[in-house]
Amino acid sequence: MEIKQLVEASLFASEEPLKASEIGENLRVDTKTVYKAIKELKREYDERQSAIEIVKIGQRYIMQLREGYREIGNKFAKPELDRDVLKTLAVIAYYQPIKQSKLRELIGEKVYEHVDLLKRKRLVTTRSYGKTELISVTKNFSSYFGIDAKDPQSIKRYLAEKLNLKLEG
Repeated sequence: MEIKQLVEASLFASEEPLKASEIGENLRVDTKTVYKAIKELKREYDERQSAIEIVKIGQRYIMQLREGYREIGNKFAKPELDRDVLKTLAVIAYYQPIKQSKLRELIGEKVYEHVDLLKRKRLVTTRSYGKTELISVTKNFSSYFGIDAKDPQSIKRYLAEKLNLKLEG
């Protein structure tokens, strides 16, 4: 098997963005070889105008559908986040940064479980703020949903379409 195909399989199978060093460690090849394979794969997908792309998020890489193909892909994909977790994420994105204590008032006790899951998926980040935490979405949020995480109107439109939520503001 070629390294390029092994790197491709790694990116395809992973639910989360991967560091080149993680891929290399698992494949027992050096990181430079992984970077080269990713570069070649990106070029191949671009040249043939594939619906799939490899995106760099921070120091990590993920394989995903290009914008324009996500809507059709979502019709066939099993949702990774259930509706309640999506609602929690939507509220975080819309009101970010939001205090976890305020989020608990809006959503209830389950918010702690939801935030933990969203942190594991690298969709939100938290930082200490007195006795509570401030929660915001990460850059991965924009890539995951194909909407601008800093534009409340984009978030509001997305929520209206996907979750039938009505947020004030």
